[in-house]
Amino acid sequence: MHLKSLTVLVPCALLLSACTTQVDPAFKDIGTRSGPCVQGGPDSVAQQFYDYRMQHNSTDLTALRPYLSDKLAAQLDEAMRDPQKRALLQSDPFSSRTTPPDSAVVASASTIPNTDARNIPLRVTLTQGSQRWQDEVLMIREGQCWAVDDVRYLGGSVHAPAGTLRQSIEDR
Repeated sequence: MHLKSLTVLVPCALLLSACTTQVDPAFKDIGTRSGPCVQGGPDSVAQQFYDYRMQHNSTDLTALRPYLSDKLAAQLDEAMRDPQKRALLQSDPFSSRTTPPDSAVVASASTIPNTDARNIPLRVTLTQGSQRWQDEVLMIREGQCWAVDDVRYLGGSVHAPAGTLRQSIEDR
């Protein structure tokens, strides 16, 4: 009788232990990143990106590389070789307007309910003199880094040929 109860108890105990073992879900795998990156959450990295650009008045892709996703950086590098697309990149490709903003305030990502998100769109309020407009920056997660992956032009008199940065520089 003792042996019979053991043959029932052992499989039950093994089954129960399997139920309590913590398993990390597959969606936590967020890939890799080939370039250098900036530390911080999506809103922090986006704010650092805009602050750097305004401080250095820069559209230099090499200097901006740590803030950009691998795919966007590659697409921008390719666009620099095309004379028509280069004109857009030499104005302000990261904003709806051709004149660079004096200030940028990125909306907080703390209202985003999904902490496992792979991409987060954030509104950015930009000002230049008395002009004020909003754009949207798409932040994606590459490895342990957040990076700018696209900009949606929402600011009214848009200078770009399409509604987003990526659409404006892709081959059609």
